[in-house]
Amino acid sequence: MKVGIIGCGTIAQIMHIPNLLEVPDAELTAMCDPAENVTEELGERYNVGSEHRYSDPETMIADLESELDAVVVTTPMQTHADVVERSLAAGLDTLVEKPLAVTPSDADRLVEAAEQSDATAMVAYNRRFELGYERLADELEDVEQIDSITAYAVDADFSKSLPDIYDTIAPELDDEFIERSTDRRIEQCKQAIGTDDEDLAAAYDFQLEHVCHDVNALCGLFGDVESIDHVDFVRDGYYGTAHLVFEGGERCILQTGDSERHWHEQFLRVDAPDRTLRLEFDHPFVKYNSATLSVRKGTDETVECQYSPTREESFKRELEAFMACARDEQAVRTSFAQARDDVELIASLFG
Repeated sequence: MKVGIIGCGTIAQIMHIPNLLEVPDAELTAMCDPAENVTEELGERYNVGSEHRYSDPETMIADLESELDAVVVTTPMQTHADVVERSLAAGLDTLVEKPLAVTPSDADRLVEAAEQSDATAMVAYNRRFELGYERLADELEDVEQIDSITAYAVDADFSKSLPDIYDTIAPELDDEFIERSTDRRIEQCKQAIGTDDEDLAAAYDFQLEHVCHDVNALCGLFGDVESIDHVDFVRDGYYGTAHLVFEGGERCILQTGDSERHWHEQFLRVDAPDRTLRLEFDHPFVKYNSATLSVRKGTDETVECQYSPTREESFKRELEAFMACARDEQAVRTSFAQARDDVELIASLFG
């Protein structure tokens, strides 16, 4: 499969490109980023010729749509709708980073584009491809009653740790380009939640990118959210608690926030009358850092076990699944329709 990368920022450099190179049936054929210094250096590093390095996604798709099989879109979220609509119209199998879009209307637009295209359309929710997450789903089949669900995700300040872990290439972009891009993003955030308040729009910006992983993971286990019973935001929207009710009646306390801490903390916990299941996610930007599932059971005596998968990279498993979907070997696990629902839910938290 010949693959083009559209958007060569941090997550592409750390995860998507290196993992793509490790999959035998994949070939990194083209790359696109508005920062030409990035595509030039990455092109030399990964042997992508200058004729296959682009600064504009539309031009790349138009030039290479008959040569490429697929694209991985990791551009900023405010550009997803335009880029993905074009790639699907060109018949290119498309894996797009989460969230699907900033506004529910643009997410709807992409669901329609996916329905009208014969290409595979999948959203890059890598947490869904953690072996520990899959084991949690298996364990839940033996749970007859759920008393409560807790989902907790509070980010660390990753800017403090990433430079010590990876040698990424910083983009060289002019101030005017950055200002236009930022303005577009903020305007979309305002539109998504129906506000003119820039601080509130900035909070939605953070929460959408941050908590969509947790919302999607929860819905993958428990189905659609039927109602939101309570929402409470503090710190100008950067830390919040929501009470969600799923279609099966399961109730969840969702806590989401940003911090200046050195550590990242993210987990899903399920309490049942006779057991507790806890899935602990580690630093999201460290490769081969698998999630761990802890199981504690017992009414007369306590039995504990911990499921620590072999160090398989969820981003790589996600890419392999995407390619299998493109070959019609399996169904898409993280669909555009599900991701659209995630955007709508998070926007409604601010309603």
